[in-house]
Amino acid sequence: MDREIHISIDEAGNPADDKPFVISAVLIYDIDNYLKLYDEALVDVQRLTGKHIKFFKWSEDPPKQHRLGKNVKGIFVNKVLSNLTGISLIIDKKTDLTAHSAKIYGKIIGLNLRKYVVGKKIFVYYDRTPVLRDSDKQYILTNFHKWSLAKVMRIEFTGHDKYKLIHSADYVSGIVREYLMDIKKEYRFYIEEYFNVINKNFEIRLINIEDY
Repeated sequence: MDREIHISIDEAGNPADDKPFVISAVLIYDIDNYLKLYDEALVDVQRLTGKHIKFFKWSEDPPKQHRLGKNVKGIFVNKVLSNLTGISLIIDKKTDLTAHSAKIYGKIIGLNLRKYVVGKKIFVYYDRTPVLRDSDKQYILTNFHKWSLAKVMRIEFTGHDKYKLIHSADYVSGIVREYLMDIKKEYRFYIEEYFNVINKNFEIRLINIEDY
């Protein structure tokens, strides 16, 4: 029986500005264990903060640069992300990336995933992104199997903030992007800690779209 791989894809940053833009794909080999660890992490957050949260979101969870607070992000990183692998691609911004969205979200991701998924059954989940037009989505649906050489069982573009599989990629992209940015010393301490965790299992690379 072929091993199924669930892949979540999410980006951090704006393709049209001059700040870092990162897109990540997280490979989830055991979805039941992933969801179990996710729910355990939610319980750990409640123990730490006394508050109940329903899901993790990089941009909302503390610590943040301008208000540190409790280390909620660290719980997700150490409990969940430390058990995962995947890729995180830093897209070189020589030009406005908006016109290259289909290539970035499709071809570049697919080709860089190939060595991990060739011949495997995969389910792909994208966060909802306004930059992908319907024609871009169709292009990805038609060609993803060619780029990845995987048996693509399903591709979904309907991910949202409450979709637990997406949050792993949301976190990885957020960590890598902020690691590249000029941030306050007190906050950088946490970002470097998170980066060191994911750097063990994730392939983090600078990508030039002109090479694809």
